[in-house]
Amino acid sequence: MENTDLNRTDNAGQGQKAQLQQNKQRSEKSKTIILTLVLSFFIIGGLGTWGYYSVFNSAASVDAPSDEELTEAEKSSGTALFKPTIEVPKTEIQRRINVIHEFWNNELGYDKWSKYNIDTHTPVLNEIEIDIRNKILPYVAGPLKTDIENALKKIEKSKSSESVEPLKGVHRIFHDLDMSLNDYKASDYWDVTETGKWIEKEIEE
Repeated sequence: MENTDLNRTDNAGQGQKAQLQQNKQRSEKSKTIILTLVLSFFIIGGLGTWGYYSVFNSAASVDAPSDEELTEAEKSSGTALFKPTIEVPKTEIQRRINVIHEFWNNELGYDKWSKYNIDTHTPVLNEIEIDIRNKILPYVAGPLKTDIENALKKIEKSKSSESVEPLKGVHRIFHDLDMSLNDYKASDYWDVTETGKWIEKEIEE
């Protein structure tokens, strides 16, 4: 009788040990799975971040060509960017592009676009549209003219739709033009202009 009780106790103890061992194995397996998931998250996140900054920064490393390089590219390609006059030389056209860019920086930069109201800003948009149409468009040609025309279309679209999104596109066009033509320094380059693509093809290759 006593031996039978001892056997039962011994069997029960072995059963508890086996159960504890199984629980321990499950716990260690769960920890392994969780650790794997966490590491995967950081690895994937790290690669994603690296990829973002790699592409972003490589695009941002834009060096404007010199005046000599631009002039030579215009001659060799047969495509002009500027139509300067005595009253409005090329340097003045470039300055006006910078002025318009700085205008958009003040209007939409530093997250101001999220609170920008088209209706209340329509008079200002009308004025800047007239400035671009009268003071820049007549003095540009080729891909640069295409960019300016695209910017004007986006201003019109913004006013008709009462949406700020097209204006963000206008801002990016002048931002990129300022970097490509005036060596404006910034940490971002949107690669949205025909002028930038033309420069890359005719000068940087």
